[in-house]
Amino acid sequence: MNELTDITGQVAVVTGGTAGMGEAAAVRFGAEGAKVAVIGRTPEKGNAVVKRITDAGGEAMFVKAECADEDEVKVATKTILDTWGRADILVNTAGGFIDAPPLEEITLEAMHHSYDWNVIAKFLITRELVPTMKANNYGRIVNISSVAGRTARGGAIEYATTEAGIIGLTRRLATELGGHGITVNAIAPGLVLTPRVERHPPEVLEARGKSTPVGRLGTPEELAHAIWYFCTPGAAFTTGAVLDVNGGAWMG
Repeated sequence: MNELTDITGQVAVVTGGTAGMGEAAAVRFGAEGAKVAVIGRTPEKGNAVVKRITDAGGEAMFVKAECADEDEVKVATKTILDTWGRADILVNTAGGFIDAPPLEEITLEAMHHSYDWNVIAKFLITRELVPTMKANNYGRIVNISSVAGRTARGGAIEYATTEAGIIGLTRRLATELGGHGITVNAIAPGLVLTPRVERHPPEVLEARGKSTPVGRLGTPEELAHAIWYFCTPGAAFTTGAVLDVNGGAWMG
């Protein structure tokens, strides 16, 4: 195996791993020889992802948790560490968005919910798993943000604000953890054909795809490939970076 890309035997934790980009990342890690902890809220979906990994010869387990709930995150991470003794990779895909109402219609509750869902959920599990990474002087953390956090042109105010917050969190963590062999990077996807996105009318998705330079929308597997790069040993000199994976819809 190439020492720059080999993650065999490492423990990869994927939040929001039951569907979409998280599922694709979990399956990719399993195929690359990592042990995969799939974290999500729905056991039926989580166990189905685990079965995909184990049927292909990998090792995985599902851990139920609401990632914005501190107590549930503590229990979930303890389960992973008690089982495998370490965590080498953390991919935070848990989060989401709602439709984009005008400012006057956004409630304080919606702002709090979006912040919990998109920022607090990433903060909590990172805080719990960083000690084991520090102990091993090695870690790879990838936070999924959005093109909405890179440009003011799209997304609801609460969503775009929290996605920008994820980028700020990523850069601050990269600064603090770099001396411990831990890299922290973010990916800012454009529109990707996840189950949530596929609920939009086909004509809307077609128009959005045609508006990009590559002429289509992205796939979860393409995002998983970008995530995998950040998590390889060879990415040790890349930290605090934001990778725009959006088909050229926005170029910063």
